[in-house]
Amino acid sequence: MLKGFKKMSKGKKAGTIIILIAVLALVAYVAYNNFKPKPLNQYSVTEVYKGDIQTTYETSGTVMSNSTINYTAATGVKVVGVNVSVGDKVKQGDMLASFDVTPLNSTLAGYRKAYNKALEAYNQASKSVADANSGISTANADIASLDSEIAALQAEIAAQESSAQTVTSQEAQQYTQEQLDSIMQKLQSGGFTPEEVASIIGSLQAQAGSVSREDIEKAIENSVATKRLELAQKQAQRQMLETQIALYKTRTDDTAISIYKSVLEQKKADYDNYKAMYDKMANGWVAESDGVITEVNLVAGEVFNPTAKSSTTTDLSSILGYVSGNADMSSILNDIMGSVSGNNAGSATGIVLENSDEFIAEFSGGKYDLLSIKTGQKVTVSSLGSTYEGEVIYVSATATESNSLDISSLASTFTGGSSSSSNGALVRVKILKPDEKIIIGFDVDIKIDTEKIEDVLVLPIDAVVTEDGVNYAYVVDEENKVHKTEIEIGSYSDDDYELVSGIEAGQKVVDNPKTTIKEDEKIAVKAS
Repeated sequence: MLKGFKKMSKGKKAGTIIILIAVLALVAYVAYNNFKPKPLNQYSVTEVYKGDIQTTYETSGTVMSNSTINYTAATGVKVVGVNVSVGDKVKQGDMLASFDVTPLNSTLAGYRKAYNKALEAYNQASKSVADANSGISTANADIASLDSEIAALQAEIAAQESSAQTVTSQEAQQYTQEQLDSIMQKLQSGGFTPEEVASIIGSLQAQAGSVSREDIEKAIENSVATKRLELAQKQAQRQMLETQIALYKTRTDDTAISIYKSVLEQKKADYDNYKAMYDKMANGWVAESDGVITEVNLVAGEVFNPTAKSSTTTDLSSILGYVSGNADMSSILNDIMGSVSGNNAGSATGIVLENSDEFIAEFSGGKYDLLSIKTGQKVTVSSLGSTYEGEVIYVSATATESNSLDISSLASTFTGGSSSSSNGALVRVKILKPDEKIIIGFDVDIKIDTEKIEDVLVLPIDAVVTEDGVNYAYVVDEENKVHKTEIEIGSYSDDDYELVSGIEAGQKVVDNPKTTIKEDEKIAVKAS
């Protein structure tokens, strides 16, 4: 073969060499591809470290005004001019509408009359009760004084009767002057006053001859009889006072005062409210803030007479039913109610202004979510590519039916929590410094910074794999081999979970592991 090769021309030798080289190269390539090692799967890895977790709550809410101004017009008022239409933007101080309030004058006077009558009825009822209480107090004082006088008279009568028996018990029928002096002392010690003793002895001495026992007995009996008459008179006076007290007590029931006070307060409110509405229309409606007109129910040149209207006077029918058995009170209340009549005793919304300086976003939060939402928390609001700062200003204490879902509720299922229930509580977020991209009635994205957990193990969300409700992460050892490790996670932020257990600080985990990754598989670590 070598001799044949040597005999070849130079051209043929070159061609043969080239062919041999090509064949050898092909054989080497095939052999390499058949026996070369497979390339390692490449992954990014993250080292578990200690850090902070800023938990958030994300949802969407509907924009509305936190300050809606309703301009209320009284039925029967003449609309002179309307300067706005629905959708108009107005500045504080702009004139919205003007009126002629002359047709309302009689109705306003009726409200004032009803209030005055209610005030008079209340004052009369209060005076009647006050007079009765004063009469009871005076009568009780008089009874106390009479009781003292009655007790004294009863004691005097008992003592006089006892003294009389002692004086007249002697057997002698005739009395000397010395004996009369002794009787006088005994009468005085028995309860008779000096005047009464002197009267008795004087009457006896005036008789001719000596004084007999019968004479003394008769004189004493006459004196006791006088005291008994006085006692009976005072007891009769006491009984009359008790009758007066019973009559006074019928006038001290506070129920009437309470009813008249309630009527007075309602009628004062009716008058004040109507007067305020009257004055506001008389001066013309002026925008109380910058905002957007969302409702106009007025027509220039026409009398305002809406189909749906609210009464501007308080209904007293329930009170009338309560006092139906009292003819006097029923008559007074009916008179008060009759002071306001006619078709102008009503009102309805004429214009609605939404305050554009106080926009809020409302949403419904689930019962688990509300555990972390508190007033005062900072909020990020997003709309049409712009973001705005905000603040939680209201969290309702009661729930209403809702079918909303939110990102946080879905994410919480990975940590063993629950998604929002069918009932939710209203939450309001104030949007600070809104602009034209914040539009009433449109939805905005809401992100609330809830709890911040400090100095905990942090694990990337995309390193966690969940299978059958159990959470795992793939730990990378020193040889770049992966090990499927069960973990427990807690709170979470946008990017990270709180790692409760399963992996130590400093260990590395695979980011976004493929579903084909296997236990003990060696991987190639991407350069960070």
